[in-house]
Amino acid sequence: MKNLNKTSILLYSLLSLSVLSGCEDDGMAALNKEIDKIKSETKKSIEPIPKVVAYEPFTYSAQELRSPFAKLDPEHETSSMLVDGNCESDVRPDPNRQKYEMERYGLDALQYAGMIANKKELRGLVKILSGDSAGVIQPVHVGEYIGLNNGRISKIDSSQITIEAIVPNGRGCWENRTQYLVIGQ
Repeated sequence: MKNLNKTSILLYSLLSLSVLSGCEDDGMAALNKEIDKIKSETKKSIEPIPKVVAYEPFTYSAQELRSPFAKLDPEHETSSMLVDGNCESDVRPDPNRQKYEMERYGLDALQYAGMIANKKELRGLVKILSGDSAGVIQPVHVGEYIGLNNGRISKIDSSQITIEAIVPNGRGCWENRTQYLVIGQ
């Protein structure tokens, strides 16, 4: 039995050496060649650091003006909306008009998603992007009001919805402004 163990150990050792000797040059030449190629293609020097431009601080000099981010006080807001008498047109929104559902959202919170049509009319599909109704797609038609600026839909085609809005001009007057909801934006 002792003899059998020595024989098995010797047999296993010879078998292991023969297996390992088969792996001696398996791909080493190709690996060394690839390493030499990478070393020859690698840059030897580093590019210099770009020159740093000195920082010049900005001095804000409009402290006495109203902040564009603050809400207007009611007294200033009503005085800014007073008509100065020099309006180029007598365009103004109708304060007694019933508001549509889509007038709760600014145009930045709406996206033109496509259009549908039947024999009677063409309707645009507008997706609401924010608020409680985010993700809802609402059909709209020509003549319907949309957006925060008393915008009325004047045209719907395959690429955009054209909206004629009435916006304040800051001098107490109102003016027409064409706005668009472009498909996919």
